[in-house]
Amino acid sequence: MKRFPYPILALLLVFTLAVQAKDTSTAPHYIDPATVDLKALLPAPPADGSPTTLKEIDLILEKQKTRSPEEMARIKREAKLNVYLFDTVLGPWFTEKALPRTATLFRNVDADARPVVDSGKKFWSRPRPPLQDKRVQPPIDLPKNASYPSGHSTMGDLDALILAQLAPDLKDPILARGLQIGDDRVIAGVHFPSDVDAGHTLANDLFTKFMASPAFQADLAKAKAEIAAARAKH
Repeated sequence: MKRFPYPILALLLVFTLAVQAKDTSTAPHYIDPATVDLKALLPAPPADGSPTTLKEIDLILEKQKTRSPEEMARIKREAKLNVYLFDTVLGPWFTEKALPRTATLFRNVDADARPVVDSGKKFWSRPRPPLQDKRVQPPIDLPKNASYPSGHSTMGDLDALILAQLAPDLKDPILARGLQIGDDRVIAGVHFPSDVDAGHTLANDLFTKFMASPAFQADLAKAKAEIAAARAKH
């Protein structure tokens, strides 16, 4: 039996532990992103320069002309997407620090859902509106990844659908806020309407898959109790 010197054994142990830690951190929490068949779920985006895309650009340019100060403020705040953008509905108490179990739930959801969105962007590789028409001038930095499907629309809708489970009496304004996050990306000029529509479809499919996960349901129940306690307090 071959024996290794202690320094080599130590290095092998460190490497093994590092690999195991990496495997744990990348393992799905509730759903396996690889099980989502985007090609079957979503249509291909309109072709660059197609009549549909040109009409979408015209719509974006019209919205660009009429951006209100309120819309501009929302667009800038929403540039960094997270579930706490829903504090406009739930209240200022809705923060990551105040709600650790809720934070864990949405962190895990984001970790499972983001690779699905990213895979669609890589597959279709649709250039964003300003890259197809220089007249489109976003008031925020243009994201470097592709346009279709919209990550903001997908995650905004998905977060809204889950939050509606946590505060069902606020379902309508929560869902409306989720839609607004997606629509604001068109007003900002960083997404086409069809990108946002695809996000709606993807969000609903992901939500169905999350709701079928026993692990998700267990964490959802913990978050619901936490939200109820916080609302009673505030």
